[in-house]
Amino acid sequence: MHPTGSRISRVRYDTRSDRDNKVREIVSLCQLKPGEKGEVVEVKRAEKNALQRLLAMGVVPGSILKVEFASPVIVFQVENSRGAVDHGIARVIRVSRIRRTRLKSVSY
Repeated sequence: MHPTGSRISRVRYDTRSDRDNKVREIVSLCQLKPGEKGEVVEVKRAEKNALQRLLAMGVVPGSILKVEFASPVIVFQVENSRGAVDHGIARVIRVSRIRRTRLKSVSY
């Protein structure tokens, strides 16, 4: 166990984001705007109670979150459920921002 709290992480080399030709940028959950999606990369230094709550909501590495509201708390959708966390907890959730890129046209 990490001295200041628990930590969940998983290294992924070949992800769905890479296969779908998406650009990856690692940010905290509180940096996503309403309507943006992110794939959870890790949860850093969360307290035990907060970590258990996040696990119960399905916030685990590899899950896709879509932010619905960002004020006064972060409301997000994960799978078929909604969750809400304050900005302090959202800062420790690291996500890979998902942005679709245009495919380059190739002339034959």
